[in-house]
Amino acid sequence: MIFFRIQAIATRDTSHNEITRYLGKGSSSIHDFKLLLTGDGGIEIMVLIALIFAIMSRKLPSLKHVREELQIAFRNRMMMFSAFILLASSALFFPEDAYARSESLPIQTIGEIPEWSSFIPVGLIFALLMFNGELFAVTTLFLSGDAFNKISRRAKAKVLTLCALSLLFLSARFDLGKSGIHQFLEGDYALPLVLLVHIGICLGLILQPSVRFDSELNHGENRSFGILVLSAVFGLITLVLTPMHLDALGVFGPDLGPYTFGVWIAAIAFAGTMFVQYLPTLGFDAAPRPELWWMKMTLTFAPVLLCMFTPFALYLIPAIWIALPFSSLTPWVIEKDCTTPSKSFVLIPFIVAILATSIVPFFSSEPFLGALLLGWIPGGIVTIGLSLHMREISAAGN
Repeated sequence: MIFFRIQAIATRDTSHNEITRYLGKGSSSIHDFKLLLTGDGGIEIMVLIALIFAIMSRKLPSLKHVREELQIAFRNRMMMFSAFILLASSALFFPEDAYARSESLPIQTIGEIPEWSSFIPVGLIFALLMFNGELFAVTTLFLSGDAFNKISRRAKAKVLTLCALSLLFLSARFDLGKSGIHQFLEGDYALPLVLLVHIGICLGLILQPSVRFDSELNHGENRSFGILVLSAVFGLITLVLTPMHLDALGVFGPDLGPYTFGVWIAAIAFAGTMFVQYLPTLGFDAAPRPELWWMKMTLTFAPVLLCMFTPFALYLIPAIWIALPFSSLTPWVIEKDCTTPSKSFVLIPFIVAILATSIVPFFSSEPFLGALLLGWIPGGIVTIGLSLHMREISAAGN
């Protein structure tokens, strides 16, 4: 695909849509090859780089001293994650009009070659794809011990930095309110960028740290009640906040439209967390607390799966960012054979953060953007608080 794009630019082949739009007939110049990156070819090049990165990931310097079987397992998880995201986003990355013939287009050019700034979201998307893949791999290889500590720290730092840069880019580039919703949902790859930011925040602040937190739990006296409470919290938060964000958007009308649609997509996500409770009984039980793990994974990837059917599934994300931290904290509070974390340092700040991130965004003109900019705070509080709690337990044991 890349070779044919290079050939089309070099020969000014107007049977290609991009050539007709931006170059037209005539002799080629070096400047024309800017279109290779800023046009549809940019996605193709980055997909190729991402696939090569996944396939060759076992050769990463951070894995040099890791056992060969773990290197292979790491590569397989990287390839699995990359393939899933690329397949789920294939209609956006490879739109039909990028590969159709251009008989219906005018002979004269109808625009200038896109500026270099148009490549920024593409670069962010594929950087997040590659480094989220690293973090996904180390997070899901539960039995690797300390082998992936080095790459885990590096991947988490890269992912969270890219998430921050992506949120700044989205806030500066897009109108996430009612007037700009169509631009946001349909233009410039904003949809996959937000989804990858969502996955990065969930992996970096919740899932990866929770592997250690869950492994430090005891047998789980009152464990069933804890799962019941957690399920109720997941259901309540997603079923309430998702319709509220859709209602604030204002595109579903003044009646029950946003609430009907919001309850529908939230109910699907919540039902998924109930269905996966059967997976540990089928042998998918490698995680320290497999029933909690599958609930977290389901909520994390629910927006990606549902966005294949409706882009408005993005509006699950604020509720998920608020609900997921409960999965790390609830066992430590409810189970009787665990030491409860500090109320003043963990529990009270967490509750305040939950209330603030649930309510404050609705006072802004763009509630969804406000929820994205603030929604990571509860997860950060829980991760920092439980990390310090683990240190206290370890120090007391010594």
